[in-house]
Amino acid sequence: MGIIIKQSIKGAIWSYLGVGVGFVTTAYLYPNYLTPEIVGLFALLLAWSNLFASFSALGFHGVTARLFPRFRDKEKGHNGFLFIALMVMLTGFVLFLIAFLFLRPWLVESNLEKSALFAHYVDLLVPLTFLALVFAFLDGFTKMLYNAVLGALLTEFVQRVLILLLLLLYIFGWLTPNALILAYAGAIGLKGVFIFFYLLFRKELNFRPQLNFIDQGLKREMVTVAIFSVLTGISGTIVFQIDKIIINQVMGLSATGVYTIAFYFGTLVVIPSRTLLRISGTLIADAFKNNDLKTIEDIYHKSCLNQFIIAAFLFGGIWINIDNILEILGPDYAGGKWVIFFIGLAYVIDMATGANGNVISYSKYYRMTLWLWLSLVVVMIILMLLFIPAWGISGAAAAITLTFLLNNFMKFIYVKVKLGMQPFTLKFLTVVLVFALSWGASFLIPQLDLIPDILLRSAVFSMVYLFLTYFLKISEDIDGLVKRIIDRITIV
Repeated sequence: MGIIIKQSIKGAIWSYLGVGVGFVTTAYLYPNYLTPEIVGLFALLLAWSNLFASFSALGFHGVTARLFPRFRDKEKGHNGFLFIALMVMLTGFVLFLIAFLFLRPWLVESNLEKSALFAHYVDLLVPLTFLALVFAFLDGFTKMLYNAVLGALLTEFVQRVLILLLLLLYIFGWLTPNALILAYAGAIGLKGVFIFFYLLFRKELNFRPQLNFIDQGLKREMVTVAIFSVLTGISGTIVFQIDKIIINQVMGLSATGVYTIAFYFGTLVVIPSRTLLRISGTLIADAFKNNDLKTIEDIYHKSCLNQFIIAAFLFGGIWINIDNILEILGPDYAGGKWVIFFIGLAYVIDMATGANGNVISYSKYYRMTLWLWLSLVVVMIILMLLFIPAWGISGAAAAITLTFLLNNFMKFIYVKVKLGMQPFTLKFLTVVLVFALSWGASFLIPQLDLIPDILLRSAVFSMVYLFLTYFLKISEDIDGLVKRIIDRITIV
């Protein structure tokens, strides 16, 4: 088994274990033991620190991903690559500190009324930003050393376990709210410290300068890649963090907390996509190297169809249980109902068309990804500024859905025009029909007590959906998987 497959499987295992831990934390402990203000504070600290860290990186994550193979030589200290990275990171962090000195008064004053808790802890953004910057770079560096699992382990599992333990200490009265907030910041930043000492122990950190290794051609290429990467990196971070920042500025910390919890349920739809897109991306990249457009078109179609089947199934499972979910969360989170709906729908749209991003990124038109990211940022910010004052947190989620729809439509048209490919067939309409029939079948069940209702309603929806999907032969890949499972059961 190749190193890519091994590491993909290991990374997926840690991700799914982390999902289990995160579900307990986010779906049960947060709403039952923390106030929405504290939950909102956690989300806001993460949003701002990730945004600042993306700025501070100055695009060097892209340089690492694209150009480190030219430097790679452990015996020669990777030809001074880490010295250059250190200088860039320090420069970026100093620029952040200067910007923070000017931004801090605004961050405090604009939050005193609606988000006093954030205003009180705003200085935590300095260490959080530094440690986020360290982790982001060293995680990318570690991947280039053929270890893609460590970052997933630390982010998806270890960090979530630490937060769970801190919450339990708080619930048992061993931590005060102030101590919990500080400890939470420590748990978030710890992964940056851990990965540094891991690399130090492995003797992979060598900061000796070797500037004579870099000729003028390589220097120009590093600058070009960095400029391109800083724009795409900041754009990507804004897309995934700006919603919480705008909600806090318009509505306050409590609304941010409600939104954060509801948003989590919507994102459950997209979890399988991470592994599927990673695998399809590798195959698409290899096919482009061989100019095998037929294979690319086949992967494009199959990946979109399979993702749509999975996304519709997960979205349906969440939405048929929406009243049960809201009952678990409690009355403080009743306003998150339509956030769950719109975020789930946004990721259904994204998964049904998600491979188009890989097709563009690995083609000769990869620079188009920058303009797509920038358009996504502009449209999302405009829609949020329009929708949030009118419809609150539901408006933020609706803005994300509409933005995802427009952005993926643009990608779809671009791939169709430039490469003559489009993934949609009548099978996609069949999936919609299967979803509708399964959803309808689940609502034939009368309302029961919480746990029995979840189990029975989910079982009916799942059985109808899976039976129709297999019976109608919608996906060759799913049919093959079911046949292998049946064969193994028969053998046993």
